[in-house]
Amino acid sequence: MSQMKTSASMAKIRPVTEKEESDFGTYHYSTAKDSAKARKKAKTLFTKAFDGLPFSRDDKLKILDVGCGLGFLSCVCAEFYPNSSVTGFDTFEHASLKDSSIGMARRNARILGFSDRIVFQKGDIFLSDFRSKKFDLLVSSLVFHNFGKKRFDAYERLAHWATSKSFVVLGDLFFDYETDIRSLSSIFGGVERISGSAMGSAYKILVLSNPKM
Repeated sequence: MSQMKTSASMAKIRPVTEKEESDFGTYHYSTAKDSAKARKKAKTLFTKAFDGLPFSRDDKLKILDVGCGLGFLSCVCAEFYPNSSVTGFDTFEHASLKDSSIGMARRNARILGFSDRIVFQKGDIFLSDFRSKKFDLLVSSLVFHNFGKKRFDAYERLAHWATSKSFVVLGDLFFDYETDIRSLSSIFGGVERISGSAMGSAYKILVLSNPKM
């Protein structure tokens, strides 16, 4: 009888399921391990940039993540600013990020507990228009260098989506840094480089403000 009760009790025990983990993908010409290391370093640099902005961490900011990929930077923003709302947009089709999809981005936000504050949508930076959204903070990482010379047009679009009180935190590979700085300085009144080269000499994070357009 005792053995029967034990068997019955064991039958009611649900099997242990593995905890879901976020997956922000593998960058082009990289391994999964190296991509994870790059994101860890990028998070440190972006956090340093956010610390220098004139916002309180408790502020209810509206944030736009340009070229959000699988939502890594969107989640970094949501974690740093716990009362913020984040819009991440991407074509979810570029070869620079393996297996990119809006479904995967939403899954990552759900697993990390940010689904109620992050919204993802499909869009092309050259076709989208966010001028009426009034974002307080615009962010992007490892996106603009993929545009080649069209990146200069993309810089201008950022300025159109920013207000006089907005900030843009842009992390990217600047292979022709002086040319990009001249272009950005003609578009934004404030261009500040965040010190630190943990991602390599070409990767830099810039804080942009006071759009002239």
